[in-house]
Amino acid sequence: KIGCDGIIGSLAKEDRCGVCNGDGHSCKIVRGDFNHTKGMGYIEAVVIPAGARRIKVVEDKPSHSFLALKDSSKRSINSDWKIELPGEFELAGTTVRYVRRGLWEKMSAKGPTKTPLHLMVLLFHDQSYGIHYEYTVSLNKTQDRNSEGQREPEYLYIWTHSSWQDCTVQCGGGERRTVVSCIRIVNKTMEVVNDSYCQPENRPQPQVRLCNSHPCQYRWVTGEWGSCSVTCGKGLQQREVVCVYHLQNGSFINTRDLYCQGGKPSVLQGCEGRLCLTVWEASEWSKCSSSCGQGVRKRTVSCTNPQGLCDPLSQPTQEEFCEDYSKCYEWKTGDWSKCSSSCGKGLQSRVVQCMHKVTGRHGNDCPVTLRPPTYRPCHHGTCNEKINVNTITSPRLAALTYKCMGDQWTVYCRVIQEKNLCQDMRWYQRCCETCRDFYAKKILHKS
Repeated sequence: KIGCDGIIGSLAKEDRCGVCNGDGHSCKIVRGDFNHTKGMGYIEAVVIPAGARRIKVVEDKPSHSFLALKDSSKRSINSDWKIELPGEFELAGTTVRYVRRGLWEKMSAKGPTKTPLHLMVLLFHDQSYGIHYEYTVSLNKTQDRNSEGQREPEYLYIWTHSSWQDCTVQCGGGERRTVVSCIRIVNKTMEVVNDSYCQPENRPQPQVRLCNSHPCQYRWVTGEWGSCSVTCGKGLQQREVVCVYHLQNGSFINTRDLYCQGGKPSVLQGCEGRLCLTVWEASEWSKCSSSCGQGVRKRTVSCTNPQGLCDPLSQPTQEEFCEDYSKCYEWKTGDWSKCSSSCGKGLQSRVVQCMHKVTGRHGNDCPVTLRPPTYRPCHHGTCNEKINVNTITSPRLAALTYKCMGDQWTVYCRVIQEKNLCQDMRWYQRCCETCRDFYAKKILHKS
């Protein structure tokens, strides 16, 4: 470890004045606040003198503005309408650390500065704005001795009322204030210096006097400010400003602007819409009112702002047109046929088709799982086996004696086999090929 005296192992440290092993009494802390409510563009807050140490500038609260610094060599931060990214910058012979978190800013530097630093703020419209700054400067004692070997006297800095400002109005009663300046007294001479040399807590309030109390014949009349041009974000608002002539009976008449003295009050000013944080909340869309063709779907839209200040121009729609063709096709069925057998087990059939609801055209978009059955069994009582000659009593005999020329009803034969109707000779004759295979397997199984 090396101390500020350059010796290894030394515990020597610089005091707040930058003096190695100092007691901290060779400098003073200058503190100040800069508050502003009017103006746009760059406005100078304070000039930090050369030799300043432990510089710190902090915004009182987050604001739509920017801190700016500039030294005599034109090195700067956030000047000339160029906004820098946070980081470290070399200005006035020291490193300035610039911090920006959202809308809040801070600048700091260890110092000492070699040239004065101009602290400015960049405002975009009239607003309540404030910063706090502080820095340390050495006490102004010269160590040089004159020819007689004596030390020159210490400078004395005091506040004084140096002059009077102009009257605020040309007529009708205004006020004028004194200009409070910091002066340096040395060898019975006074010199106006920068305000940073005097203690800000000792600064006196300016003296006020009434002036130009004679009545005005011409004066400016301003109207109320209109609504902001936008409901969210930065916009403009207008007001009416006219020059009027005051008659003896107390009434006024409008006249030309050139008759009124003083600058014309502004007719435009910046404003900010307050509906940015209000949000519309919409529910999910309902199903389309039609499952085949064009319909309507709806949803619920509500304002989440507690005071109900949602912007009506940004309200989402609650109803819109929709189209759905997912259920245009459906299964259509015909009537059941007569039972295939007059006694015993039989089979009924019907036509099952997929058709469009509106046009009646055939299609393939019907759900297969919902297809109605084409066949169903039927029963007309037990057949008399002795009388019913159609019943095959010997599968082997039927398979060997009947001359099969192939299935006649190939569409139905699979169902005939599944429903165990091959033993009926009438069905056997129509589906002899399928039923013969069935009996062949049956005979093989018995053997």
